[in-house]
Amino acid sequence: MGLGWRWKGAGGSPSMRTGGSTVLWVTVLLLCGTWRANTQMVEDTKSVYFWETGPWGRCMGSDCGPGGSQSRAVWCAHVDGWTTLHTNCDQSQRPSNQQNCFRVCDWHKDLYDWKLGAWNQCVSVSARTFGGMRPYVCNGGEEGIQTREVGCILKSDESPGDDNICEYFEPKPRLEQACLIPCPQDCVVSEFTPWTSCSKTCGTGLKNRVRSVLVPPLFGGSTCPNLTEFQTCKPGPCKGPEGVYSLRVGPWMPCSLPISRPVRQAKRKKGKGGARERPGVKDPDTRELIQKKRTRNRLNRQESPFWDIQVGYQSRTVSCAHRNGSTVGLSRCLPRDLPLTVQSCILAKDCKLSEWADWGPCSKACLDPDPESPRGKRSRTRHVHQFAVGEGEDCPPLEETEPCDPQGDGVLPCATYTWRTTEWSDCRVDSLLSQQDRRRSNQTGLCGGGLQNREVYCVQANAELLTYLNNLKDKDEGQTSNQQKPSVPPLLSISFEVTASRPVDSKLCGGPMPNTSQLCHIPCPIECEVSPWGAWGPCTYENCDVQEGKKGFKLRKREISNEPTGGPGNCPHLVEAVPCDEPSCWVWRLVRLDECIPDGELPCGSGTQIPQVQCVNSTGDMVDKELCGGAPAPEPIACDVPCPKDCVLSDWTSWSSCSQTCSSKTIEGKQLRTRSVLAYNAGEGGGMCPNSSSLQEVRNCNEHACTVYHWQTGPWGPCTEDPSASALNTTTGPRSAAGPKTNGQGPCSQGMQTRKVICVRVNVGQVPPKKCPESPRPGTVRPCRMPCKKDCIVTPFSDWSQCSPTCDAAGNIQKKKQSRKRVILQLPANGGQDCPEVLEEKKDCEAPKVCPGYRWKSHKWRRCQLVPWYIREDSPGAQETCGPGLQTRAVSCRQLDGAQADIGECLKFANTMPPITQRCQLPCQDDCQLTNWSKFSSCTADCVGVRTRKRLLVGRSKKKDKCKNTQMYPLSETQYCPCDKYNAQPVGNWSDCILAGGESLLGMKVQGNIKECGQGYRYQAMVCYDQDNRLVETSRCNSHGYIEEACIIPCPSDCKLSEWSNWSRCSKSCGSGVKVRSKWLREKPYNGGRPCPKLDHINQVQHEK
Repeated sequence: MGLGWRWKGAGGSPSMRTGGSTVLWVTVLLLCGTWRANTQMVEDTKSVYFWETGPWGRCMGSDCGPGGSQSRAVWCAHVDGWTTLHTNCDQSQRPSNQQNCFRVCDWHKDLYDWKLGAWNQCVSVSARTFGGMRPYVCNGGEEGIQTREVGCILKSDESPGDDNICEYFEPKPRLEQACLIPCPQDCVVSEFTPWTSCSKTCGTGLKNRVRSVLVPPLFGGSTCPNLTEFQTCKPGPCKGPEGVYSLRVGPWMPCSLPISRPVRQAKRKKGKGGARERPGVKDPDTRELIQKKRTRNRLNRQESPFWDIQVGYQSRTVSCAHRNGSTVGLSRCLPRDLPLTVQSCILAKDCKLSEWADWGPCSKACLDPDPESPRGKRSRTRHVHQFAVGEGEDCPPLEETEPCDPQGDGVLPCATYTWRTTEWSDCRVDSLLSQQDRRRSNQTGLCGGGLQNREVYCVQANAELLTYLNNLKDKDEGQTSNQQKPSVPPLLSISFEVTASRPVDSKLCGGPMPNTSQLCHIPCPIECEVSPWGAWGPCTYENCDVQEGKKGFKLRKREISNEPTGGPGNCPHLVEAVPCDEPSCWVWRLVRLDECIPDGELPCGSGTQIPQVQCVNSTGDMVDKELCGGAPAPEPIACDVPCPKDCVLSDWTSWSSCSQTCSSKTIEGKQLRTRSVLAYNAGEGGGMCPNSSSLQEVRNCNEHACTVYHWQTGPWGPCTEDPSASALNTTTGPRSAAGPKTNGQGPCSQGMQTRKVICVRVNVGQVPPKKCPESPRPGTVRPCRMPCKKDCIVTPFSDWSQCSPTCDAAGNIQKKKQSRKRVILQLPANGGQDCPEVLEEKKDCEAPKVCPGYRWKSHKWRRCQLVPWYIREDSPGAQETCGPGLQTRAVSCRQLDGAQADIGECLKFANTMPPITQRCQLPCQDDCQLTNWSKFSSCTADCVGVRTRKRLLVGRSKKKDKCKNTQMYPLSETQYCPCDKYNAQPVGNWSDCILAGGESLLGMKVQGNIKECGQGYRYQAMVCYDQDNRLVETSRCNSHGYIEEACIIPCPSDCKLSEWSNWSRCSKSCGSGVKVRSKWLREKPYNGGRPCPKLDHINQVQHEK
């Protein structure tokens, strides 16, 4: 019965979907009756046949990349669903069964990756399903779907690649995900504030009111309404024509001092001086306390040499103008709120600096041979004599620098730096495999594209030369002998430091850094391939030189057709032997048969062929023919030369291989050879062709008993020292500890390897050695080269790294560490000295006892200073004891412990200097008077909630209506709580999916390639920023330094088919018909599961007679 599989291919064959499963018709054709050749081809029948194709198979090829090829099954099918011969379909329309493809190798993991697009807008499920929005009552949100684009790209230029490349390493990320569309949030606004006062005191003006947004619109909610409304107002008719007169305000004049100020101050001081000696204050302690307070107040005044603040006044003109441009009396523009015409100000004074100090030393104290190298720098400074106040010109920079070169004789050359590299590591294929891909955990025998690594470090190239020159300089300067270092020729010293230079900071090396990794290739192991067994040879003595009492053997051999990696020792045995009787050392060997010569000198008919033979020994070498005299020579062989009208037959083919390797009571070997009819007899008189049974011959073979022996070899053991050669392997002394020529290698010596050789009987096992012939016995000992010992070589420790500042901005001592390291130049091998365990050392930096820090100290504000009354007494509405003014305060520089410090230190290290002047207001009797703002209320937590502060009306202001207007005089303020928390942000890519450790119930092992799958977790590193967007310790954001997310490694799933359906009825009641039965494809294979059976025209149908 033939089994037929029919797959839906590119030809568009019918398919069916039931219950979400694709139906894959699998047809089995049962032909009833016999097949008959139909010589008539009807063109219309071509339309009922079409080509079907199967899925593309795995990409095959010897090289990685686009040079691979893949194939698929192509067959001819009938429209009714059964498979037929290829000749029934149109050959010109036959689809290709092969195509080029990209063969993915493990090292492509480093070149290709998935590119994930951004998630699109969340679309509701109802809109996707029904093409529009349905009436929907939102209750917590609506379910939706987001989509994105995902494609495989080449990392170097982001050019698109085939998705199959990336799917080889990890499944394609999802293209859709569920999302939640929140319910629309409409805008919510507050109530309107009361109407403002009218913008004009007469005529037509405007007043407005506002409201604020409490909740902004979100997720498609209704927008906010207008937040401001205007309304016209008419306080009353104006006395003159409306809009005829308007106020003109001029610019402020420069700040100046009152003319009579020194006289007034002298009188004030004289008047105060007479009242200082108050009666009753005679206690010395009280006088001392009063004197200290006066001294402290004097320090708070601006009597510092860095400031010379003088409060003056400035004025401006305010006039009333007609609309025709003429100036009229100010009374025409009244009643109106006139702007200020005079105000307090600070007299402008420019910054004053000292002269420049001398230039400092050059930062570069050596000569650089490279003219393009950066030059040194030197700087000079100057100090502030007086800071700018008022509108005075600010201070220019206090420090300037310029390029410089070292001057004088005996300047040493600068240190030069260069990159050094260690040797490339061994080529490793598993480095390109995912570290968490445990499905590839069996990494023995990996081959193909791999990765090599090496370490790159920076060294001082001319360190020994500088040391030598410094020694010469010290010697010339007459230093004592105990301070001198022995000077060595620089070239000799440099030749040593090439291999063991001390590492330095990588920032010192210029130019591009050498590559730390490169692609490499590990040749894949070549398996041993042997030829088929040759024929059994004649029965010969094991040793023809000693023939008495010796048994005989028949041998058969095979040869190595493809030598494996590691030599022929990894091949199976090449000689087998069977014992035999009547051995002989020499036999006849047939070389060829001469041409067939007809008997009786006839041109055709029966004849004979003379065999040409040679006499050979047991090894196959030709010897004298007389040695084979004891054995009969081969007889001539009968043959036929066909006559012109006779049946012409071909020559016999060679004998087929024997069906059995030996014979017994139940089995015997057979060989077959055939010939064919080349031409039938042509007319009367010609010889007839033989019947079909005469066109083949069968003979017995391998008639010996099934007692086959062969030598079996074990693997070669390790290379050990050969005692016989120990005298030749002596060395002349220990190796240099750091000499470059030894390369850390010990002596290499001659050794020996042994292996086990046993005699084996086929299908039985080990037998005594005498059962096997001695001549083909393999050797058990061979010489070898013992591996050379390689000691570990490391560089000296680098210098300790520099300690960064150990004081923070607040002056707190921070514990810092400094480190040094050394680099492994050569790893140990073959028993050499191991590398030291410590390659990097760390120690605490020497922290100062007290951090040198500076801060600004601001003193209390002085009283508000008004413009002198005699200057502003003519201003409308002015009062002598109230109005706008100016107040000042002192600012000093302090250390963090409160001690007095030079102001230049604060200019360098402290924050911005606080302001020393501000505007102020002395309330008048009719003004609203309020207390100062209270402190803000405390917050329950950072970044959560709000905080408030309050103030109160005092005195008669409590009863005034205008003071009760909270829009003009708010009594409380609200602001969000300060956010000093740290912000954690992810950095880098997600790790591979890592399965949970231990015997997890979510993970399962798949038999076969030792793959693992199931649920795991992937991780992503986190960095922490403060509110100023500066990196801080990760522990301030969370306790781990990473975030985790659940993931799944899909398990392989094999192709799953249903059971066979019942046979259909035969399509015909007589003759040849067709029966059909089918299978359903329940589940396609994925994630490396076993594929569905491949199809071809041979296994799709079986004909039955």
